[in-house]
Amino acid sequence: MSDNMKEESLTGAQILAESLKAQEVEYMFGIVGVPVIEVAMAAQAVGIKYVGMRNEQAACYAASAVGYLTGRPGACLVVSGPGLIHALGGMANANVNCWPVVVIGGSSDRNQENMGAFQEFPQVEACRLYSKFCARPSSLDAIPLVVEKAVRSSIYGRPGACYIDIAGDMVNATIDKSKVQYIPCCLPPPVSMAEPYAIAKTLS
Repeated sequence: MSDNMKEESLTGAQILAESLKAQEVEYMFGIVGVPVIEVAMAAQAVGIKYVGMRNEQAACYAASAVGYLTGRPGACLVVSGPGLIHALGGMANANVNCWPVVVIGGSSDRNQENMGAFQEFPQVEACRLYSKFCARPSSLDAIPLVVEKAVRSSIYGRPGACYIDIAGDMVNATIDKSKVQYIPCCLPPPVSMAEPYAIAKTLS
């Protein structure tokens, strides 16, 4: 691949990182490994602060704590199979406490589904019990849409955990830059209850 072609294309990892940045996600916690090493590198390249952890559950707790403190979800990056399973406790905790967090899990390649791939596990199905929204992008150009919906779902209504599943072969797959459309940052969540001072002012 020529240098010009490299400049005109983006990898799945780069699209994911840029999409998170577009949604004002500032922190990412996790444990890197196959197949998400490049996602952590891409996140740091766009200015997202990456914090390496020693346990996925602790990483998910940290990311959800950032969501609680800032109002914007922190990201938790985990590897496939056991890595994602370890993060489920943090996702359940975030849902119960109404703390916004977006968990991103690598998974087996799409062409190896149901073939006993390395650490293959029904990750999207497992996360449905512990998240408000979970999805696996069907293509590289769908990543920005899925990221925006995950971030928006994590902060709208009752805040909580959302999950994005990234197939291993999508991380380094490339697409022409012109075919990727990033979604503008979602608006702050609607106010569901008036501020106490406004209520007091109205009653006085």
